[in-house]
Amino acid sequence: MTDATTPNGWPQPYRLLDAEPYWEALADERLTFQRCTGCEQAVWPAHSVCPHCGHASLAWERSGGRGTVYSYSTIMRGPTPVWAAVAPYTVGFVELDEGYFLFAQIEGEPEEIAIGRAVSVRFVQRGEQKLPVFAPASGEGD
Repeated sequence: MTDATTPNGWPQPYRLLDAEPYWEALADERLTFQRCTGCEQAVWPAHSVCPHCGHASLAWERSGGRGTVYSYSTIMRGPTPVWAAVAPYTVGFVELDEGYFLFAQIEGEPEEIAIGRAVSVRFVQRGEQKLPVFAPASGEGD
């Protein structure tokens, strides 16, 4: 892949073959992950064999898109003009209820984001690709 950006400036993700079902699901605003049919552990990022037990059969499942902030960092100066235009912004690991971690943007005022905060997914168009972004979850326990 020689050009990792689109004309509007958003960098585009590198799409590994094992993760193609994930990217296709995002286009339909569905968050997916793999689960090993041997040990039943959630697997992310996508693999061709289970990193937990070595089993060769992994099935794709739909995630409910809810989890908690595991770690995060607020970026004050974006590395490219398009990111600089939206700074400050926060990125981090979200521990999904299904038992896997996803690195993504976390929306909200920096002082309101905290480890353990309940979040839920929404989808945003960035260049040619829809991506998951997490925002504070509404409802009990927030």
